[in-house]
Parts: sequence; structure tokens; C-alpha cells
Amino acid sequence: MNRQSLEYSTSGTAKFLGFAGLIPFVVPVLLMVEGTVSASGLQSAALFGLYAPYVFITYSAVILAFLCGALWGKMVSGKCPDSANAVLIFSNLIALSAWASTLLIHSVPVMSVFALALLMSGFLAVLFCERECQQMAQGSLPDEDSPAGDYWKMRVQLTLIVAFMHLVVIYLMIGEF
Repeated sequence: MNRQSLEYSTSGTAKFLGFAGLIPFVVPVLLMVEGTVSASGLQSAALFGLYAPYVFITYSAVILAFLCGALWGKMVSGKCPDSANAVLIFSNLIALSAWASTLLIHSVPVMSVFALALLMSGFLAVLFCERECQQMAQGSLPDEDSPAGDYWKMRVQLTLIVAFMHLVVIYLMIGEF
């Protein structure tokens, strides 16, 4: 198998895993929407006996920390040498904010909304950081027809979907106050 076909194969796997990773975001959101529409409220939205907004928040924190680890890996491998130290510090701060969001949900309810906003901002910030590193390393974003361009397009799509779902959950939680 040559390098190019291996890249396409990996891209297909990454795409499958990336979009499959949306399922744990979508299910709690659907449960929350159903609870809101049925007038039972968010308190009735549960997944495996767990409060659906907290399931969403904790999964979000895990995925954001994972993306920060992937960003860390890119920096260690030398893909963004001009700003490696800044990106390493940035990725650690974002990962720590993801962890902090899981702690915030256990205080007053309004802090859950703040945790969601923090997580959503983290997803967008990691995407922006990846974009900046890509442009520094290669002078531009990858061509859409290349495996790297296909991956970048997927990252943008996934991040926008996840950010939108965060906004939906924020809206639903604010409606409960």
C-alpha cells in the first residue's frame, strides 16, 4: 500500500470516527429537547439514569481534552515549529478549562451554562489554533482535494455542529431558570 492510499484510508477512518463521535453529543440533546417539548423539563432528561445536560458536558470535556492532546502531538512532532511553546501552553490551558467545566456543574445551576460556553469556546479556539499552525507550517490551508484538506473540512464541520449543539443546550438550560 503506498503512502497516498494509506492517507486516504486513514482519512476515511478519521471521518467515520469523527462523525460517530457526534452520537454522544446528539443523544443527550435529543433527550433534553424531548423533555422541554413534553413540558417535563430538563429534569426528566436522563441517559442511563444520569442527568442529560451533565452527560453532554462531561462528554464535551473529554472530547475537548482529546483534541488538545492531538494538538499537543502535532506540536511535539514539529508541525508548527514557530509557535510550538505557545501552542503547548494553549492546549494545556484549554484542557484544564475542560476539566474545570466538569467541576463547575456541581455548583449553582447557572454555572452549567458558563461551563457550556467555556467548552464551546474551547472547541472553537482549538480549531482556530490548528488553522493558524497549518498556515504557518505550509503557508496556506491544505487543498480541498488532498487527504489533509478532506480532514480539515471534516474538522470544521464537526466543530460547527458541536458548537451549535452547545448553543442548543445553553438555550434549553437558560429556559429552565
